[in-house]
Amino acid sequence: MNKLGLISGGGVLPTEIIKYCNQTGREIFAVGIEPYSWEEQIKDAPHIFAKIGEVGKILKTMEKNGVQEIVLAGGIKRPSLKEIIPDWGGIKMLAKLAIKKMGDNDLFLAVIDEIERHGFKVVGIEDVVPEMLFSEGVYGNVKPSADDMNDIQRGITVAKALGAVDVGQAAVVQEGIVLAVEAAEGTDMMLSRVDAVKKEGKAPVMVKVKKPRQDTRTDLPAIGLQTIEQLKKYGIKGIAVEAGAILVIEREAVVKMADECGIFIIGIKI
Repeated sequence: MNKLGLISGGGVLPTEIIKYCNQTGREIFAVGIEPYSWEEQIKDAPHIFAKIGEVGKILKTMEKNGVQEIVLAGGIKRPSLKEIIPDWGGIKMLAKLAIKKMGDNDLFLAVIDEIERHGFKVVGIEDVVPEMLFSEGVYGNVKPSADDMNDIQRGITVAKALGAVDVGQAAVVQEGIVLAVEAAEGTDMMLSRVDAVKKEGKAPVMVKVKKPRQDTRTDLPAIGLQTIEQLKKYGIKGIAVEAGAILVIEREAVVKMADECGIFIIGIKI
């Protein structure tokens, strides 16, 4: 099995990848991207920390440590050019990427191409931890109603349209009315807007999908315990995710919490 290099942003996903590799005996080396990654998050793997512009440092360290495949995991806010302090490798990459002119998807693809140009193979999280990928069907004991399924289909149509123009990946729908859609602010902020516009009666549902042109080797959407907490907080009845395209972090704990909160989770094949 090839040695894995992890480029770590924020959140618990990098920790889960390291845990899985340690359990299965796969060698892993991590680079935590400051200020998003932190010591406790990646402490169970050999690691260093680097700033987002230190491309030369990151790739040279990966090469020195015998890394052959690289996975990108965890949240990193897209920086402005003023926030990047690049090393020479970063300067060369920025010159090629023309960062200001690219949407997120095109930027991710360009970054992958540049990493692979240095001799590494970039792999998706689902290639490293296949158990994390959602399959089709209901998770847990709570099931969506027929009315919920109608709202889910409406949400899928809207979310896929958003993704087609590289805007967002999620929508909240109540009785056919779109209450909120995801853009640059992210899922949590989208859900916070729902409270002000939802009606009395049937609770709304949330849909999360993959962008039509999205490369699954990076920026793959995910749900976890925080997602369920947010759904409960804002009165969302359940969540539908695109099967084969969305990750679930800490699956057993997520399903247990959803059942306790009366929230449904369903994977939909699109």
